[in-house]
Amino acid sequence: MAVLIQKPHVLLHTPILITPTKPRLRIKCQDSSEPQKPSTSAQPTSPGQGFGSASSTVKTAVNKKKEKGRRERASIIRRSPVQKPGFLGVEEQGESKEQGRNESAFLLAWLGLGGIILVEGIVLAASGFLPEEWDKFFVKYLYPSFTPTVFLFVAGTVAYGVLKYLQNEEIKTPK
Repeated sequence: MAVLIQKPHVLLHTPILITPTKPRLRIKCQDSSEPQKPSTSAQPTSPGQGFGSASSTVKTAVNKKKEKGRRERASIIRRSPVQKPGFLGVEEQGESKEQGRNESAFLLAWLGLGGIILVEGIVLAASGFLPEEWDKFFVKYLYPSFTPTVFLFVAGTVAYGVLKYLQNEEIKTPK
């Protein structure tokens, strides 16, 4: 007797055929008074196979571990440390120190501008919870200056990134 079950599914539209099967279980009972009969099986058992052979499974596990451990390591290649380019002279090193100080000052100012933007954003977000006079003050003076400040920050960041990219390309190409 076969039962046809159809389960609707978006991707699969084939019916599933389920047939009832009888379980094939055999229960054997041994009595201590009866002598045990040797089991007759179609397949002869050989040592090292099946459930009872623990020694062969241990050996294969050890062999697998040894195979993993036998891998040869890749050779280590030592490279010389990177040196300063030869086309940088003593004069250019002095200029690079001054440029480094100017760049540090610019980045510090840019960090300050980012902090101002952060504080402005928090104050504008919290202005609805503050007293009415403060809210009017922030809306009148702080709100109109917030968007141009963010635009200035983004434009300056992009310009700084392009400048550093061009300086890096200039160093890579020999004069």
